Amino acid sequence: MIPTESLEIVRAVAHFRNFTAAAKHLHKVPSAISYTVRKLEERLDVQLFLRDSKRVELTPAGEHFIQHTGKLLEALEDLENTTRQLATGWEREIKIALDNVVNQGMVYDLIRDLQAIRPETHLTVNTEVYNGSWDALFHNRCQMVIGAPKQIPDNILSSGRFAWKPMGELNWDLVMAPDHPLAKQDSPITEEMLKEYSSICIQDTSRIFRQGYNLLLEDQNLLLMPSFRMAIECLLKGLGVTLLPSHFAQPYIEQELLVRKDVDIPMNDSCYLAWNQETMGNGVRWVLDWLGEEKWLNKVWLQHDGNKPTGYHIP
Repeated sequence: MIPTESLEIVRAVAHFRNFTAAAKHLHKVPSAISYTVRKLEERLDVQLFLRDSKRVELTPAGEHFIQHTGKLLEALEDLENTTRQLATGWEREIKIALDNVVNQGMVYDLIRDLQAIRPETHLTVNTEVYNGSWDALFHNRCQMVIGAPKQIPDNILSSGRFAWKPMGELNWDLVMAPDHPLAKQDSPITEEMLKEYSSICIQDTSRIFRQGYNLLLEDQNLLLMPSFRMAIECLLKGLGVTLLPSHFAQPYIEQELLVRKDVDIPMNDSCYLAWNQETMGNGVRWVLDWLGEEKWLNKVWLQHDGNKPTGYHIP
């Protein structure tokens, strides 16, 4: 069998297109990298790289090899994790995705309590946006999502791998700076009015599933931001309008930094706590118990808490 270290070395060379850079990345001497690649090529009786004095390039055989080694290494890592989980009942790593509509601060209490009960379990927390949450769950980038959108993709619905439960109502506010032209309107804002101004949207992190946006009308100018925090900064500078989760918008409205306007667009929404039940061990079960049920989930993750700083809420 080909040693996994050889696979990792070849992948590093393919990534950097340079033996010296790959050696530096792997904390090895360049001669060791060159030797490993040469011995692997001899073993396979194929040339993986075309070499010159400055750069290396993959051959077609090398491209094929690299394409499949990633899957092999992922499978080996999964085997290691599932074997350990079978023996102990606990996952080696728990990967949680927070959709960007939820309050962020509560996750630190989760981290603290998990470390207290199971310090040897690694916890990875990432942020996803809109269908990126479902995409991450379906494609195994996480084992659990807090705040997944209410529209569940068919791939999730038709699979027996996943389970979910409601987190209650999620409210949105149409907001803008006090000096924005729409802030002067007394009547509800129509779609035709909105189309005249830039919509500040958050970039959906979905890689495969269809992407969506918090406010984008046909033929409307788009200003795309990576987070609600940056979107709010754009709002404060009068660069556009957007829909914000009400628990993010509330303190800015109370301080008269932003203006909320009625709009003839449906604003009722909801979201889910979702998880992969096929691979869940004691760790994911513990987290689910810790998170609680719908009423508590809504209060903690989807409501504004006036006793907390702004940074507690906004990602």
